[in-house]
Amino acid sequence: MKKVFSVMVLGFCLSMTAQAESKKFDTKSGVEQQTGQQDAMVINLAGQQRMLTQKMSKEALLIAKGIEVKDNRKNLQETITLFDKILKGLINGDANLKLPKTQNKEILTHLKIVTKLWKSFKEHVDLVAMGKTEKLTLQAIDKENLPLLKQINIVVEMYEENSISKMDPQMAKTLNLAGRQRMLTQKMTKELLLIANRLHSNANTQSLKNGGELFKTTLENLMNNRKALQDPEIASRLVNVQALWNQYQDIIANTDISKGKGFTESKEEQKKISTTLTKELIEIANLADAKIYIENLKNTGELFNKTLTALINGDATLGIQASKDEEIKEQLHKVQKLWSEYKEIIIKADVSEAGLKKAIAINIPLLENMNKVVKMYEISSR
Repeated sequence: MKKVFSVMVLGFCLSMTAQAESKKFDTKSGVEQQTGQQDAMVINLAGQQRMLTQKMSKEALLIAKGIEVKDNRKNLQETITLFDKILKGLINGDANLKLPKTQNKEILTHLKIVTKLWKSFKEHVDLVAMGKTEKLTLQAIDKENLPLLKQINIVVEMYEENSISKMDPQMAKTLNLAGRQRMLTQKMTKELLLIANRLHSNANTQSLKNGGELFKTTLENLMNNRKALQDPEIASRLVNVQALWNQYQDIIANTDISKGKGFTESKEEQKKISTTLTKELIEIANLADAKIYIENLKNTGELFNKTLTALINGDATLGIQASKDEEIKEQLHKVQKLWSEYKEIIIKADVSEAGLKKAIAINIPLLENMNKVVKMYEISSR
């Protein structure tokens, strides 16, 4: 009987020891403290939120492009639901996700900013999930996805900083950057689809329609844009626009202010030139936007490539050491193999039917394999 009792006591003690290792308490505040293992999981899931912002944007653009609309509407709705669930879990805790409630006040302040940005962004992606792909909705998604991503990234880095006392800083950094790779897989495809959809911000469109000094301001901004002037087509169009603007100004200066025939003819001529100016400047703005999208795509690809190489070989500038875990290295090489095929499309900004088809086919396997890497890093941190 004593032996049975001793075994029971030993079992109870072991159980209590295990619980003590997984949960720590601040004796002064009485608040439960997260362990390094929990921190690794939080960094992983918070980092996943970065990816989901880009995945939602990508799925919205796939729907707008008419690619597998039914499946992508379903995928988009699921992505929206998951993002919302993780965000609430980070703030309040979520037993199903094994997420502890965030106690850090500074992180909570930034999570409130994320929540505010998410509320606006969600309205737009919800519309696309319902099949409504008006241009204004897509432009809003294009405009709002990056501020949302930026704020979430700040949160992830704060979680990383907050974990230093409980887990290896090197592992926290690696987990963060490996998690960022997932986001970049989706961001690249999103940027490819921005080009394919010919979605332009049209930031100047409304102001241009008002004519007058706004023509002059917009034209001056474009003429002072060195990158724009480096493009032969844009530079040539700007010369034509400048000539039209001078003509427009000349007509105004030489118009008789008395409301006679000359005044009427002058107004008609102004309207004609104004219409041509508007079309030309909008076309130039669209060309400039397309160049920006292509440059963004190239930069995202370069960042993905640099980080992947760092995870495999190590990189002091990024603060990453090469993994010694053979299983992680093997998984990273699987990612590298997929990336070698995907990279060609990104470098060329190939938005042909064949290019998009190949990109879409590789995109999710690339994400899934990168996600396995992140999970393996998370487990190895225990």
